[in-house]
Amino acid sequence: MKREHFFKALLLLLFLIFSACDKEEKIVLPSVDTASVDEIYNTSARVGGRVTDDGGADITDRGVYWGTSAGPESSGTKLQIGTGPGVFYDILSGLSPGVKYYVTAYATNVLGTTYGKETFFTTQISLPSVLTSNVTEYTSTTARVGGVVTDNGGFEITRRGVYWGTEPDPRLTGTKLPIGSGDGEFSHTLTDLSRSLTYYVMAYATNLKGTAYGYEISFSTEPELPVVFTSGILNITPYSAKIGGTVSSSGGTDVTERGVYWGNAADPVATGTKRIIGSGTGSFVDSLDNLNPGSEYYVVAYAVNNIGTAYGEEKSFFTLGNAPAVNALDYTNLTATSVTLNGLVDANDLTTVVSFEYGTTVSYGSSLEAVNSPSLKNNDTVSVNVTGLDPGTLYHYRIKAENDLGTAYSEDLSFTTVLTGITGTVDDYEGNTYQTIGIGYQEWMTENLKAVNYIDGNPIPLVENDSVWAQLNEPGYCWYANDSAAYYDTYGALYNWFVIENGQLCPAGWHVPTNEDFSELISYIGGAGVAGGMLKETGTVHWNSPNAGATNEYGFTALAGGKRFPDGSFDFVKVEGNWWSSSGYSTLNANYLNILFNYSNAFQGYSNKKNGMNVRCVRDH
Repeated sequence: MKREHFFKALLLLLFLIFSACDKEEKIVLPSVDTASVDEIYNTSARVGGRVTDDGGADITDRGVYWGTSAGPESSGTKLQIGTGPGVFYDILSGLSPGVKYYVTAYATNVLGTTYGKETFFTTQISLPSVLTSNVTEYTSTTARVGGVVTDNGGFEITRRGVYWGTEPDPRLTGTKLPIGSGDGEFSHTLTDLSRSLTYYVMAYATNLKGTAYGYEISFSTEPELPVVFTSGILNITPYSAKIGGTVSSSGGTDVTERGVYWGNAADPVATGTKRIIGSGTGSFVDSLDNLNPGSEYYVVAYAVNNIGTAYGEEKSFFTLGNAPAVNALDYTNLTATSVTLNGLVDANDLTTVVSFEYGTTVSYGSSLEAVNSPSLKNNDTVSVNVTGLDPGTLYHYRIKAENDLGTAYSEDLSFTTVLTGITGTVDDYEGNTYQTIGIGYQEWMTENLKAVNYIDGNPIPLVENDSVWAQLNEPGYCWYANDSAAYYDTYGALYNWFVIENGQLCPAGWHVPTNEDFSELISYIGGAGVAGGMLKETGTVHWNSPNAGATNEYGFTALAGGKRFPDGSFDFVKVEGNWWSSSGYSTLNANYLNILFNYSNAFQGYSNKKNGMNVRCVRDH
């Protein structure tokens, strides 16, 4: 019985082992594709591939086999390009031009290596590079000509030599003279040439791609003066310029010296300075330094061989530069104590120092250097921030610009600092003290007037009775709702227009604003559409909600003191503020300023002179 149980347990164990094995994932060889070869040049190309399936195991090696024979995986070179799945690339370098190469990608996991489809590519071939050598070993009837192959273009030079003849472009009209093959220098001696005759030579070299040519040069069989040209003047600055020339023909013998004559007068060969710039044919150049700006100079190129000296044509040029030019621009950022002064300066190519002179008279007295002085370019804007000014003061200023060629000034300009933000106080006849604030070029009380006497001491009639108020055609004042205790300190008095008609209501040096004074205030703070909000006290203590747009940005602190109507009734406290203007509109009406609790606007209009309204005084200009 025990034996039977043993065999049953063994069979169950074997069943479980085989079941587990069936559930394990099978590992297979990876899958890999060979990428198309790109970036193919004379000696390099980019190769690679992509592992599309790792076969269920890590890719421990991947890359390409490459070589000059088919089947590079068996006969070529292995190039490993990392591990893992995905795309891989690398550069094959040191290849031979014009050769066909074969490439196969591979990938390896634990089971082994698989290969992609074999591809191939051919490296490029370009035209060779060849230079025509200078003609040497002159005699009356012979000359040695030739050239040098500096680059075979990636393939064997099968032919090289020169074309030569007595007319330009000897390829068309001259004789072809082969001089071997291969890279490097080559030459040949021409014989039986004619005396006193100019010949033209051009080297050539041929590979599988085609034929390349060197520059055409000329020589004469009998020496003569060189041929030299004066070059155009380059890189002209206020203090320097590039000068030079070109020796296009040696005259049949070595050019032992070449250069220029230069000076600040015509005919520099006779009057100027000689500057040697090497020897031989070809172009030459040198820099003239320490020149004077805005000045004219003359240049003549020369070349010397054993026959003598030849000269190019005379050329002249002006160094850059002129005295500066200055234009003042509008000032900006004006405050009570500072301003930004601006200008436009044409430095005329020279280092120019720019400053702003300013003061309370045309003698100025103070000066500040511009922010970007002296690193100016032509037609640059310049500016300076001036601080420490006195509020409400007229200042004069001008721009001064100096360089090596002169000094320029702008016209005299002026500005007046504003009073914005400047606080103060003023007392009326009875000793009431009012806070004041500067807004633009005006200084305003920040409280409503509560004076009950004119500045000459005469009392202003207090009129509380409604019917008496209705009959008034002469001065009279009151407190809102005839309650001085509630409204005296906060809202001030309500006056009919006849009180202000004689100009004696405000403290000395101050006046009831004209309609133009109100217009100036409104314009300065941004216009009628926003002025009401910017003038109103914030919050809802003295204005009904929503007190639209209220910011009191300039500290004017306008309050909604309401008004008294011609019939003697009171209304609109916390709803609207009304302030008389001293400007009459008609026999019955006068101008005033109105601000409402539910608008951010300020309204200028006219109203019956019998109305009782508040007064704000403004300082005389």
